[in-house]
Amino acid sequence: MGEIRSYSLDPDTKTKLKMCLFKNVQNVYIIRNNIVKGVWNCTAIKPSLVVDPLQIAVAANRAVVAEKAGNMVTRTVYGEILYNLSLSKNISQSLSKFGVEKDNVLLMCFLVNEKDESENIISQIQGELCPISDLHKFTNMKEVKSVYKLNTIKSDFDLLDIIVSRMVTKNFVTY
Repeated sequence: MGEIRSYSLDPDTKTKLKMCLFKNVQNVYIIRNNIVKGVWNCTAIKPSLVVDPLQIAVAANRAVVAEKAGNMVTRTVYGEILYNLSLSKNISQSLSKFGVEKDNVLLMCFLVNEKDESENIISQIQGELCPISDLHKFTNMKEVKSVYKLNTIKSDFDLLDIIVSRMVTKNFVTY
């Protein structure tokens, strides 16, 4: 049985992150279109590039803080999440690298403050809701190491710490 997991973000933003994992998704094209056109307020992330939900929580927290401060790099807070996951300062590259195109496994993310549209959107996803604890089954470590420029690191032990550090310092350091 699947689950929808919630994380509290920066208290000043009064926002929660809701995350759910789907596999065998049949209507990826519709989902992607609804997100790109702004019909749905959410983002769909490639689980193959995520080692832990904390990685998404950090990117989402940075996005809502940037939105509140009025200094987002992208046009939407959901685009900002994808941008924050990437080491690239190129917006298009970040969105295409972490956003879903044809994948049939999706990690859906919603930001919830006053209103919560997640249940309505989740009900329209034609796929199998999985436990977030299954995320590691869809992670492609070779791809993760390539995207985060970690090919020289042999162990996967501290990978999450290194990835999060690189995500939050991308504005100061070139990798």
